[in-house]
Amino acid sequence: MDDLAHIAFDFFNVLRYVMSNIASLFTLLFTPLQWLFNFLKGFFVGVSSPAEAADIVWTFPENIMAVFNAIPYFNLIEYACGAGISILVLIFIFRRFAEF
Repeated sequence: MDDLAHIAFDFFNVLRYVMSNIASLFTLLFTPLQWLFNFLKGFFVGVSSPAEAADIVWTFPENIMAVFNAIPYFNLIEYACGAGISILVLIFIFRRFAEF
């Protein structure tokens, strides 16, 4: 009889614990579905709305451009630096391939 009372106490103790935490249990069970629903809702809202125009203009102010325009052959220097860096990157890649 003592064992039966102990088992009943354990059963009702677990039942009390589950009933007191049933809201957090459902929250944990339905969290993946909530994530999926929020993703699909955001996806379809994003697909159905028109694309926003880019408001960012990538230009420098006139006083900064005046400094760069004062340098003779600045565009040629830009191209030469870009080509030099590109060649160095290619050399680095080929040397890595040669190590295999």
